[in-house]
Amino acid sequence: MTLFDIPVDSRSNPVLPIGQLPGEHTAQVYALPLPVTPEQELVAGLCERRPASARALYDQYSSLVRQVVIRTLGTAHDVDDLVQETLITVIERAPALKKAQSLRSFIIGITINLAKNEIRKRKVRRFVGLDDTIDVPLVSPYDAAATQGARHLYSALDRLEMNARMAFVLRHVQGCDLAETAAACGCSIATIKRKLGRAESRFSAIVQADPVLRELLHNRGVEQ
Repeated sequence: MTLFDIPVDSRSNPVLPIGQLPGEHTAQVYALPLPVTPEQELVAGLCERRPASARALYDQYSSLVRQVVIRTLGTAHDVDDLVQETLITVIERAPALKKAQSLRSFIIGITINLAKNEIRKRKVRRFVGLDDTIDVPLVSPYDAAATQGARHLYSALDRLEMNARMAFVLRHVQGCDLAETAAACGCSIATIKRKLGRAESRFSAIVQADPVLRELLHNRGVEQ
């Protein structure tokens, strides 16, 4: 169980049938499952710049990238652009993928690195008054308690050191296991345990001073 449940619609913007305008009703169409390209074959295809492999990469991993981006940033603003930038970077860096490294953790690692850059840029834009983005996490607008809890969560995450924030989000919001969190962060399991320990201690101190987060964790059965 993750500490925080931030529901994310992993789909990109829907494509309307030709001739249909937004708001018009049409019969529901369900997409058939796409064939899954084996990891080794996919990596080899990306290294050789095969268009089919690029399409397979998007089909198989764009939802994961979208989830990580939104849960890391706490907003869906510009998420489609960030997903595309991430997957382009994956294609460019595919030759650097080590045989023993998981493609999934490799992709998550690139995603969080781009997310870190985006967080820094947004902080600068906000500081100089150029960022009009409203950083509201994707929770139901009809659930006032969830909206308030998400706001307090990302306010607390803003107070963590950047690398600690990434590790904390992967482990406790995205729900990655220790091995995948370590691989995505580019360190050993022993190192990620130490990083998470420091991040969790800092986060717990923030929670103690925040009644909203205390209640949120209590309702999820997490002892503080």
